[in-house]
Amino acid sequence: MLHFRIRDYLSVLFYRLLAPFFGRFGKGVRIVRPLRIFGARFCEFGDDSVLQFGAYVAVLKIHEHAPVLRIGARTQIGNFSHIVCTSRVEFGEGVLTADRLFVSDNGHEFADPDVPIRDQGLRQLAEVHIGDGAWIGENVCISGASIGRNSVIASNSVVTRDIPDLCVAAGAPARIVRRYCQTRKAWRRTDADGVVIEE
Repeated sequence: MLHFRIRDYLSVLFYRLLAPFFGRFGKGVRIVRPLRIFGARFCEFGDDSVLQFGAYVAVLKIHEHAPVLRIGARTQIGNFSHIVCTSRVEFGEGVLTADRLFVSDNGHEFADPDVPIRDQGLRQLAEVHIGDGAWIGENVCISGASIGRNSVIASNSVVTRDIPDLCVAAGAPARIVRRYCQTRKAWRRTDADGVVIEE
């Protein structure tokens, strides 16, 4: 057990030495033995942010403008997460994600059935913004969609459309199942359209 902690600590030190190669590398950033990081110069890590073990991060410049992956202060990205960015992916401050998160602002093109999908390139989807204080469960896929402040995404959900602030969403595709009611100061169930059910 001790040797794993030593390896993790050495990884954190190693990435601190590489800090000048990142777009921004705040104080107290911890990057723990990632699988790969492509495009570090386009990555911005806020103070005390954490990228846990086994992450795969690819920030690819395929457009004229530079892509940006921004991970806010005190945000923790779980183990074995996979983030692919070709335009903009932003995690706000204090975001918590469980393991095996997938986030992408792009997808593979597949229009021509006679050409292998891997040879058709990427198509740009919407930018991804994950609001401050959000909580993302295990095995969640976020593809070209944004998540609001202090919202919760249940484990195994597939998010393909925007989720507003103060909502709980679940399913594949994810839909709103609860909203926080400011007047009653409580989380309330919603119907299929995300409208609060009056009880």
